[in-house]
Amino acid sequence: MKWKDIDYKEEAEQFRYTVVSFPAAVRFILKERVWEGFWTYGWFSRILTFVAILVGLNMIGDALEFFEGFNENAIALSFSGVTSFAQNLYDNSIGFLTDSGSRFLMLVLLEVIIFHASRQTLRLIAGRDSKAAFGDFLNAQIRMLIVSGFAWLMTLLVAIPVKIFFGVFEFLDFLKPGFLFVIEAFFLGFSVVDNYQEQYGLSINESFKQAKENLGINLAIGIVVRLLFWVPVLGPVVAPLIAAVAATIVMHEECDLESKVPLSEEVEAVA
Repeated sequence: MKWKDIDYKEEAEQFRYTVVSFPAAVRFILKERVWEGFWTYGWFSRILTFVAILVGLNMIGDALEFFEGFNENAIALSFSGVTSFAQNLYDNSIGFLTDSGSRFLMLVLLEVIIFHASRQTLRLIAGRDSKAAFGDFLNAQIRMLIVSGFAWLMTLLVAIPVKIFFGVFEFLDFLKPGFLFVIEAFFLGFSVVDNYQEQYGLSINESFKQAKENLGINLAIGIVVRLLFWVPVLGPVVAPLIAAVAATIVMHEECDLESKVPLSEEVEAVA
């Protein structure tokens, strides 16, 4: 998809609709008790969840650093020399690489929550089979590892020209955190929404194409996940649960993927 092909009005409406769907997703979770059955995937999933909580504890200061970056960048409006520019670009890149990497790692560790919530929600709203054995979860875990790794790499690659631009035009540097935030949010959203698209048999490549056609939905999901990650302790655990349910509900309403179900599944359904 090219920038000129994007219907910005439609994407803006998708974004708005997705954001306002989160309160309904929370009510849906509480009413349907979507969390029930999380621990049926064995000790492996429990260990991953525990590790995710520990990683989340190290992310508490992230919010303060982000907003402090706005203030610091707004004050520093003068151009620096070539050496200073290169050093600042390197230092900022290392920080962005490690910080964004930790958030994608969180999604990998908490895949059991996303996997379960997405399947349960789709069962309740569309009647699709949600039964899953440990092997199904393991396959989903491997796919999440691949998807999150791809999304993280794309985040870093897309961020490069943005950093170069603001490195040259330092008087606009106070806007850089916002642009980097949006870039990362989109790919975080894609990592979550992919769990929904996986259930309809889409490959990772097909799933990413679908994500580009639904920029507003993926961006909204990612922004909320990113913000919830800043909530101490519970935020990193609650974020994927709410996001997975909201993504499933919105995608089910906005995108018709029934025609993309593999033929083998259709035959099994008829049988």
